[in-house]
Amino acid sequence: MRIMKRILCALALTGMLLAQDTTTTTQTSNPQHSNPSRVFVLKYADADTVARVLAVFGNVNVRSDRGMHVVAVNAPAEIMPSVEEAINRLDVPAAAPRDIDLVVYMVVASQQASAPDNLLPELQPVAAELKRVFAYKSFHLLDSVAIRIEPGRRASARGVIREAGEGKSPYTLDVNSAAVTDDPKGRLIRLSDLSLTMRVPGGDEAGVHTDITVREGQRVVVGKSNIGPDQALILVLSAKVVD
Repeated sequence: MRIMKRILCALALTGMLLAQDTTTTTQTSNPQHSNPSRVFVLKYADADTVARVLAVFGNVNVRSDRGMHVVAVNAPAEIMPSVEEAINRLDVPAAAPRDIDLVVYMVVASQQASAPDNLLPELQPVAAELKRVFAYKSFHLLDSVAIRIEPGRRASARGVIREAGEGKSPYTLDVNSAAVTDDPKGRLIRLSDLSLTMRVPGGDEAGVHTDITVREGQRVVVGKSNIGPDQALILVLSAKVVD
């Protein structure tokens, strides 16, 4: 009933929209009076924005009323089907923001050979690349953290790593915000103000602070922080959109 009422009101106001300048107007020329006129009632799109886009058609007269969610179009008959198609493409629901799941791995890399690596199988390709680039010889997984980022909200995690004979290493992980961009090769996830701070045994502090864009599902090295003469804290993460 609400949509029907809006349509009836829009039809009643067609003459006002086409004859007066009290609403937002996008006009590219003076169309002939014989051109047909149509009123389009929008469900989702902003009327003023749609009116500006329709200016690309050239020989059309477009008037919009944002409050009524109405666009009135006067255009040659041969153009009107294209105008209608354009409006249908524009008048769609906006994509809802989506949650993002992160898995963050805290890895200690050393230039000295040690006991066999305790890395998970999915981290082995990352370790191989780090060995090639930085000449590290061994890796040790300190901890992994799963965290969900909700649209428009900051995400945080706190924890303490306890290593035998090494004491406690408290850490803080923060992500200010995240955004998803569709890409032909897969979705891209932008992480803003990603920060990991860790207090390592001995009182020193290590951390990684950055903005980064990652491809969904890939495990990437975010950054590293030296924690000794021959060791570094390596931050690795993967991100996934929650559909």
